[in-house]
Amino acid sequence: MSGVTFMNTENITVLHHLRANKKSNSELGFLASILNGKAGKIDMMYVEEVLARITDEARRDLAEEQRIKEERPAPEEVLSLARQKMSETLHEFQLNTISPAGDPVELVLNRLKDEKYDLLSLEAYGKGGFRKNILGAHVNKIVSKSPIPTLVHKGELDSCERVLIHVPNDRERSTNLTNYLANLLEGSKPAITFLVILSEKGEKFEGYISGEEEYLEESLENYAREEYGYLDLAQEIISERGIDADVRYRTGEIQEEILAEAKEGRYDMLAFSPEKQNILTSIWSGDKSLELIRDLDISVLEFPPLEGD
Repeated sequence: MSGVTFMNTENITVLHHLRANKKSNSELGFLASILNGKAGKIDMMYVEEVLARITDEARRDLAEEQRIKEERPAPEEVLSLARQKMSETLHEFQLNTISPAGDPVELVLNRLKDEKYDLLSLEAYGKGGFRKNILGAHVNKIVSKSPIPTLVHKGELDSCERVLIHVPNDRERSTNLTNYLANLLEGSKPAITFLVILSEKGEKFEGYISGEEEYLEESLENYAREEYGYLDLAQEIISERGIDADVRYRTGEIQEEILAEAKEGRYDMLAFSPEKQNILTSIWSGDKSLELIRDLDISVLEFPPLEGD
């Protein structure tokens, strides 16, 4: 996983999984805006679903339901439109198209094992309907198993201009996440906002602030202690790339405050790094980070814990 933290900014490699059910390429425009000013390779994968090869019954049933509801263009049309869209703006990228058949989850994860990528880019199913199904039949499973940073495109935006970054309450995760984003966004330079969430007791750095002035000052004094200086690290890394950043503070539970800020702040994308799942219960363990991705109406970039964290 060292390639995740120390991305080769002169040759970034991306795997983009294309949805097969629409001709709109807003997700590709969104990805292109993030990669602006860079060079490298983008593999665009269109998977022809073979329902019989999807052994997970729940995913198979949902995939079949989505197939019935939508008119799907021919594979050649999807790939041709995708190549045309990306070639209009990303002149320094080598564009490849891949069209295997089978279970999308299995094929995407196998591709990540066989090839080294800096970013996995996924197109969500859409908005509305039942929240549990909003990402589509396969996105949840791919995100939960992806070993590399994964971008889930949501909404209809075709550019990324405002990014919200949740600063983790851990030095290594904060450094890794911010280094990665600084490398990824150096060319496009979107407006960055760091989200700091403080616990209700004000004893440990966890996230964002609101509330009475006296409590706010006490929380900030606590946060300013050297061992809680994760924001300082993040700001230094970003500023070294010539990217300006604002800071928002909130107090409360991490997931609730992230959702509140994302909804209030008119951002285009949230970036966060969940804790590594372990035997102890954590708000990020299990499906909590997937719930966050599901409940947000903006695109999300999840940076996974590095091996050995």
